[in-house]
Amino acid sequence: MKKLLLAVMTLLLLAPAALAHDEDKPSLVVLSFQPRGTVEWIEIGLVKSLISYGLISAEDFAPGFAGPYENSPISYTRLSAAGQLEFVPEMIADALDSEPDALITIGSRVTLAALVATYDLEDPPAIIFVDVYNPYDAGIADATCIKPDHVTGIESAVNYADVVPLLLLQDPDLTTIGTIHSSDDAGGAFGAARIAEVGEALGLTVEQTAVTALADLSLATEGLVSKGVEAILLPVDTMTMAGLPLIGAIAQDNNIPLFAANIDHMFLGALVAGGFAEFLDTGDLAGVLAAAHLQGDLDLATTGISAVDSITVVGLNHYDVDAFGISFSEELQDRADFSLQPAGDDIVDPEVKPWMQEQFQRRLAPPTPLEARQESDRAFLAGLACTAERIAEQQAELDAME
Repeated sequence: MKKLLLAVMTLLLLAPAALAHDEDKPSLVVLSFQPRGTVEWIEIGLVKSLISYGLISAEDFAPGFAGPYENSPISYTRLSAAGQLEFVPEMIADALDSEPDALITIGSRVTLAALVATYDLEDPPAIIFVDVYNPYDAGIADATCIKPDHVTGIESAVNYADVVPLLLLQDPDLTTIGTIHSSDDAGGAFGAARIAEVGEALGLTVEQTAVTALADLSLATEGLVSKGVEAILLPVDTMTMAGLPLIGAIAQDNNIPLFAANIDHMFLGALVAGGFAEFLDTGDLAGVLAAAHLQGDLDLATTGISAVDSITVVGLNHYDVDAFGISFSEELQDRADFSLQPAGDDIVDPEVKPWMQEQFQRRLAPPTPLEARQESDRAFLAGLACTAERIAEQQAELDAME
């Protein structure tokens, strides 16, 4: 833990130097809660899109490289809070100190922090968000076109009707499950409600608990254990992601399988994860928005929020399964799209599924030439235009709900 905190503090101390950029170049800063996992896929989609538009030099790009890209027409930097909630505001402040032209914010917690920090600025940077679930309940926007003028982005969605049945694929005799969410995370609250709704429709008893701080997670998880839950399913929620090692340790001690509706949770110790997975696409579309804004071709005030549909992708964590004292059912292994395998273990990798093959092929493919994508990108941007009629219609719908 001390090494982790030292690494985070080092990151923050070096941030002003890392964010120094050529004032003659437009600047873009990518901000994330976690440094790895699905963030890497989002960034690859983003950077490839910017390469297509000539804003990043292909010779500068290397997956996982945080920038700056010195030979590119824009200054590009990536910062992460390293999974620590308390460092999110400092990360945002460091980014704003460099007076960027645009921020790419990954996740609801980071997006909200950036929105709060820029709301009263006379000339705020553009905020283009990705990997955000329920931006309207979260308070980021009221509707696709009723939002702060400097904000737009790509909404993600989890189909909990596909995720909850995964628990029964693992154990058809399951009767009681538990879920935990943060009381101030709109996505987590929505997810917990959907888990309860879908679970009860499947004949399951669903025990819910909400927390207000990371320190509450251990007690909340112990409370679920005392209520006899046979599995735990976590919704998309930043706080439970940050505290997943605490939840996972208690679940392991009690041989309770830990499921999650966020693919990133699997890289942090969840046994099974199922959820949204179009991370390359959302990164790519964020790049289209960023390129249009940085090139002066986009008015963010009249550009609505988009959404990306996704099939439910399932991953299995073979690395931690022994610690939980269970094994995966054949039915669940057949359903899985990919798995994490322990290095050097004798477990034979399962057959690579077509979805995962396609994703890696797309990840490794070179950027699409601009002439091959420009027409579809223009159509995408045109579909986001917030006309006066569209704004009035959405406001009328909001007024009718009051």
